Amino acid sequence: MSSLVTLALTGAATATAVVPAHAVTVPCDTAALITAINDANANIDTVLDLEPYCLYEVSVANVTDTGLPPITNNTAGVTINGRNATIKRVGTASFRLFEVGTSSAVPGKLTLNDLTVMNGQPSNSIGGGNVLVRENSTFTGTNVSFQGATANLGAGIRFRPSTTGSLTNSRISDNQTTGGASAGGGLQSDGQLTLTNTHITSNRARIGGGIGHTVGTLTINGGSIKHNTAFDLGGGISSDGNGTLNMTGTTVTDNRLTTGGLGSGSGGGVYIGFGGNRTFTDSVIEGNTVTVQSADDGGGGITMHGGTLTLDNTQVKGNKLIGEAGHGAGINALGGTLNLLNASDVTENLAAGRYSLGGGIYTATLATTPSVNVNGSAIDRNKVSGTGSRAGGIYNASGTYNLTDASVQFNVAPDAPAPGGIWTNTAITSVTTTTIANNTPTNCLYSPAAVTSCVG
Repeated sequence: MSSLVTLALTGAATATAVVPAHAVTVPCDTAALITAINDANANIDTVLDLEPYCLYEVSVANVTDTGLPPITNNTAGVTINGRNATIKRVGTASFRLFEVGTSSAVPGKLTLNDLTVMNGQPSNSIGGGNVLVRENSTFTGTNVSFQGATANLGAGIRFRPSTTGSLTNSRISDNQTTGGASAGGGLQSDGQLTLTNTHITSNRARIGGGIGHTVGTLTINGGSIKHNTAFDLGGGISSDGNGTLNMTGTTVTDNRLTTGGLGSGSGGGVYIGFGGNRTFTDSVIEGNTVTVQSADDGGGGITMHGGTLTLDNTQVKGNKLIGEAGHGAGINALGGTLNLLNASDVTENLAAGRYSLGGGIYTATLATTPSVNVNGSAIDRNKVSGTGSRAGGIYNASGTYNLTDASVQFNVAPDAPAPGGIWTNTAITSVTTTTIANNTPTNCLYSPAAVTSCVG
């Protein structure tokens, strides 16, 4: 026994303990924070504990367009434990707060916890109002709030291509993009990013009021995208290009497209561009609104121009088009493949205005002919109103439909000759165990082409 005690006391045992990274406490002083970040970049004390509830005010840029020293430690990285502190840009100088990496050749790695970052305003066109994550860099945030920033791309935070990131239990709110090509009012994601229980709220942009996404893979688990505003495309989220978007258990609610944009107004909740793959599972697209600016605007809930969109147990309900000649209060599909699976119901959507078409779904050819597969899902209780409006349920100018174990019921259009159920310009013949009934004023009567098994 005595030999074992001696062994332990002399340190001669072969096992070694893991020593945690040393955290240095940063006093409530911005100059001290800058010094601590420089030390962390040099691999000295890479974990920084901020003074709890402190307000760190940054009034001048440390380098061009960035208030704090750029994060260039890409080995251990830099971790900042905010402990409910706030880092805020103050004064009239224009700059963002954080820059992760300085180029693709000089990447960095940053982790933020329990921190608010606010009021960034960079002057250059690369965006990232509060935080810019450059190519090959990594950013992780937990319980972080990004708010009150302005930029042309990704006002809250921007992830450049070839970046990796995650946000957990965080909030991106009250940010806005400016300029003709502005996108991603809250967040611009062009890398590999996962959002978990994160809320994107009350942001504004021309395209993608809450989120802009073009390339890379964006994964959204839980959380919400709500009360965001766009002026052209995607009040809640715009997912364009060849990117991949996977959304599970998320609500996209009460977003809007309003007047003032440069192009069309489409996708009050979600806009999907010409390529890529998107899958929404166990989610809700609800209560989004498009103020119709011109003919062909629409997609109160969703507009898609191409690619593949699969809804799996996802509801598209209670969305609205306000104004004349709106298309698709629920879904406006102008190309690509749309799959509605496993109770992905399109219900209670409203196109309120003369010459409105498709209270539930509108399909027409833009670049490609859309294909719609409805399996075990309902297009029910949708409505178009106003003179010349048609098809409370489905309006098909051109497209192919496969209806299996589906329901098209209780949809409403104005008086005949405007079928309340389905109006189609090409025959719909792939109809299996599907109920098309109880629509007003007719189910399919007065449609230019027939729908198999649709009577009256």
